[in-house]
Amino acid sequence: MRIVLTVVWALILLIFTCSLNFHMLIHHHIVDFRFNPSPDWLELMKFDFHWSSADWVQRKAGHLAGFFILAVIGSNFGKYRPAFFLSILYAVMTEILQLYFFRGGRIYDALIDTTGVYLAFLGCKILHVARKDARSIKK
Repeated sequence: MRIVLTVVWALILLIFTCSLNFHMLIHHHIVDFRFNPSPDWLELMKFDFHWSSADWVQRKAGHLAGFFILAVIGSNFGKYRPAFFLSILYAVMTEILQLYFFRGGRIYDALIDTTGVYLAFLGCKILHVARKDARSIKK
């Protein structure tokens, strides 16, 4: 079941990543894929931070949360550690894929995604330590 949930969540992230218009997807549930055969690779290097835009901040929080969830589900709450690494690879891949769908992939988005994966790793680690301590107290 974990694998099915992981694949479904990864597909949801892919749809959010590659759909041409994020606002149309969120507000009108319109998925629109348009292939760009000649992406602009310099898009990855743009640092267009918009800290004053609530919409921009929410999207970045969505990046972090989306990959946090992917890492938690994929790792089965930390039991399958390679899932954390695979989640980071998937984050990088989605940023590159965006370039092929007229979206702006950014290196800093991959770093935000990676932060979500890292927080999931830390959370799972803390959970396992707490469980281990609880078991040792019972004995």
